[in-house]
Amino acid sequence: MLPRRYAFLPLIFFVLRNAIRTAFSVRSGDYHFTKLGVIPGRTTAQLPKPGESEFSGVPSDQDIVVFHLGARCNHPLGVLSPGGKELGEHFDACNRELMERKEEFGCLGYSQWLGTEDNANGTILAIYYFRDIEGLNRFAHDVVHRRAWEWYHGEFARKRGWSHIGIFHEAFQVPAGAWENIYVNMPPTLMGAAATKSEDGWVRTLIEANGLVWRSQYSRMGRK
Repeated sequence: MLPRRYAFLPLIFFVLRNAIRTAFSVRSGDYHFTKLGVIPGRTTAQLPKPGESEFSGVPSDQDIVVFHLGARCNHPLGVLSPGGKELGEHFDACNRELMERKEEFGCLGYSQWLGTEDNANGTILAIYYFRDIEGLNRFAHDVVHRRAWEWYHGEFARKRGWSHIGIFHEAFQVPAGAWENIYVNMPPTLMGAAATKSEDGWVRTLIEANGLVWRSQYSRMGRK
């Protein structure tokens, strides 16, 4: 749209802008870490008992359910393939509903990831944390998840040739004393991004992981 002699100006401006921002971030490491939400040092995620505003018990002293929910587009266009848009909308609707009603379902939080096992980046995965399997099943039978299920097995399945989208889930019911985690110089992620409800509101699960109690994998599982 611009005259030939000016056509490269927007590109040059964009490159210079990003180069300046990158140089500033490199010279101001602390600012960049803060911007990313990085928590310096060692932290671990532990579950306060229901209603408590901070962790005060034995490490890993509660059961937890880890739930993996994902979908994959086995198509050269990846998520841009037929049905990809609808799949993303249902996925987002389920996540939104779950976060809005997380106390009802006993959901502590989730992290979402994009698979890179092929050039199309066609796999999406959400990792959820629940207090118990009953809460997970309540969500599985709720309206918004049933709507997504019926779309996949109904409307999507009836469309000719639309067999390229796969879905999957994994559920792990982990007993107390059988899980642990450690994060070093990381922003809140996975179980570290979870939160529990207390009288003071929602409280992050992350605590400092210094001293003998948190030094080893076994100690973080509440074992000697």
